[in-house]
Amino acid sequence: MRSLPSGLTLPMVVTFALATGPALARDRDNAASASVLQPVSQSVPQSVPQSGVSAAHGVVEGAPGARLAGYLNFCIGNGLLPHGDTTPLLDHLIARTHAVSDDHRGDMEYAYGTAGVLHPADADGPRVTDLDIPQRRELCAHIRRKAASIMG
Repeated sequence: MRSLPSGLTLPMVVTFALATGPALARDRDNAASASVLQPVSQSVPQSVPQSGVSAAHGVVEGAPGARLAGYLNFCIGNGLLPHGDTTPLLDHLIARTHAVSDDHRGDMEYAYGTAGVLHPADADGPRVTDLDIPQRRELCAHIRRKAASIMG
């Protein structure tokens, strides 16, 4: 076990860490500190413009089946689609796309969809949660229609 440098005691180290921790964590870069200082009205995300919703619809249209199942799971889990009516569709889509395997290793596309990630290749890319609630509901209705059309 390591010992403290001479002259320091454990209570002194703990006190120093507690006293200076917030100051050391602050101001890592100017951009981060500037956003903290903005008034609340400016830091709250605004709704995505309608063109953003259209882009999200396009992403859904091109999404692989397992990610579409994940989006459906996201919508059900967040109360954006009715659980009772939509879960059977989700179950069939999962079975058809093998989005959840018997060994539970999982499919990353399904995981991305369940997390609401619209562009998995871009870590900072848009998510379903970037949309306001009415836009999310609209997108989830689109996801449900797309899933139903795949299931035929």
